[in-house]
Amino acid sequence: MDNSIRLACDGDIPALCRIWKVCFSDNEDYVRFFYRENAGHVTTTVYTVDGNPVSMLHWFDAEFVNGDERRGAKYLYSGGSLPEYRRSGYYGALIRYVIDYAKEHDIVLFGIPANRKLIPYYATFGFIQDACFRLVTVPAGEKIPLEASPLSPEEYNRMRNRAFAHHPHAEWPDRYVSYCVAENEFSGGKTLAVEADGSVHFLMGAPRGEALFINETDLSYSQLTRLSGALCGLFGVGVLRAYLPDYSSSEGEEIVSSVINNGKLHNTYVNLLLT
Repeated sequence: MDNSIRLACDGDIPALCRIWKVCFSDNEDYVRFFYRENAGHVTTTVYTVDGNPVSMLHWFDAEFVNGDERRGAKYLYSGGSLPEYRRSGYYGALIRYVIDYAKEHDIVLFGIPANRKLIPYYATFGFIQDACFRLVTVPAGEKIPLEASPLSPEEYNRMRNRAFAHHPHAEWPDRYVSYCVAENEFSGGKTLAVEADGSVHFLMGAPRGEALFINETDLSYSQLTRLSGALCGLFGVGVLRAYLPDYSSSEGEEIVSSVINNGKLHNTYVNLLLT
């Protein structure tokens, strides 16, 4: 192993915050919230120069489930380098380190490219595009009565696993779901049980500007259309946008959801991702 690569420690957090803020648009309050809430639950690998982190890559635990078949998986998140150290191969070295780990432990790696232009970059490391989402946009319609109540992370996870059991999907530990719920609330969002057509469904969403962004739900496009007025009213917005599995909806804009390495292509649904 390259001696410049190691696991991050608590003392690295200021350096990690610096890398994060120059690579992404998040403020320091959010970045410190991320590290505080995920202490002990996320693996962070860093590339160091003179002992100081200049590039980073985070891994979260997951499982890829296809019927009775289960494989361990790692979700790669928020990787990047300080601008002055880019084009030096440091981030690529971190990716190769994780790939070697995945092969040694026979697990799947997956990540979410920020845009399609990055797919060729990940392809150079052997990642293959596996699945897509559909991002649907629904203006607020007529407000109709809506039964909605808060969901605990544990119950959300149980409902989620039942809803997607009929299709290849990623399952997450309760601790990861707990963080997603906390992050959603940090952004002013809600995690809800919603009644529709005689059944209880789940929904996790937060307002962004004038729109409600639903990160994950098992409500269908037609149900979202019918409930759009009530849902938008709950969040004080005029339109909702929801990420739906491409296997369940042909509506909306197709967006790449995952690239995988060391795994078979199954169009695996991998939502409930950090935003």
